[in-house]
Amino acid sequence: MSTRVASDLARNGDGRRDVHRARNRMRQSASKVGRTSSARSAKSGANGGLGWRSPHAIVGVLCAFAIVVGWTARGETDLSPTDGLGYGLGIAGLSMMTLLLGYSLRKRVRLLRSAGAMRTWFEIHLMLGLLGPTAILYHADFSLGSANATISLVCVLAVSGSGIGGRFLYGRMHRGLAGSRRTVDSMRKRAHHELFPIEAILKSKADARILLADFEVVAIKETRFPFRMVCVVWHRMRAWRTKRRVLRAIQKSGLPSRDATAVRRAVARNLSELCRAGELRLFERLFALWHAIHIPLTVILFASA
Repeated sequence: MSTRVASDLARNGDGRRDVHRARNRMRQSASKVGRTSSARSAKSGANGGLGWRSPHAIVGVLCAFAIVVGWTARGETDLSPTDGLGYGLGIAGLSMMTLLLGYSLRKRVRLLRSAGAMRTWFEIHLMLGLLGPTAILYHADFSLGSANATISLVCVLAVSGSGIGGRFLYGRMHRGLAGSRRTVDSMRKRAHHELFPIEAILKSKADARILLADFEVVAIKETRFPFRMVCVVWHRMRAWRTKRRVLRAIQKSGLPSRDATAVRRAVARNLSELCRAGELRLFERLFALWHAIHIPLTVILFASA
């Protein structure tokens, strides 16, 4: 009898030690994942080239400031589109818009593949796309002239505006200026990786696992383009509800306060990554439509110049 009791106590002690070890692994994994995510974010911000400290972003802010100043002082300057500095700004602006084509040639012409890094070409492409329209606006003194000049100015602004939209979509689909393109599968794997720190807890929480799996299916499911825009908003709202239900299911049988923060963070990151994976399909479709608009506008621009 005493031997059986001793054996049961030993097994219970081993079980408690296993749970303790699992929690220690969870905290260590959470700490490691947090450091990895922070390092990845810092590297992306420093080297990705799509942050606010990138050269094209700084040029964009300066151009926006110059446009506001020029619009405020329109009609009060001595700039003339037919001679002097005003004429020179028109030539410079048109030249910069022409040089924009260098990026497309660098991508498509095999002989130019060794002519510098693709990221550098793209950075220059973005800066010229901001400086060119700004120079042309000053050339026109922020006013409309003949019909041909009006068409040219509208095309320049349309190309520049669509380029800014394309830059936004590009940033949602790629890792940095010359980074690899994101895929739904890679983002889904990253979402699964976010749950690794709480894997030991989820093993005994069937309800929470089912809720997370159901949300993954819905978030990544293919839908028609017009409905995808509505689904993006709906999925973000559903993610918030799913997070609450998952946390409630996990905490139903009790969860130490020291583990609650790690669980909450892991579930939130998993759901957020799945939402971004679903949004990626929308950005891909919008980027295809952007190409169909941006290229014809560029052709019209040079035809009217």
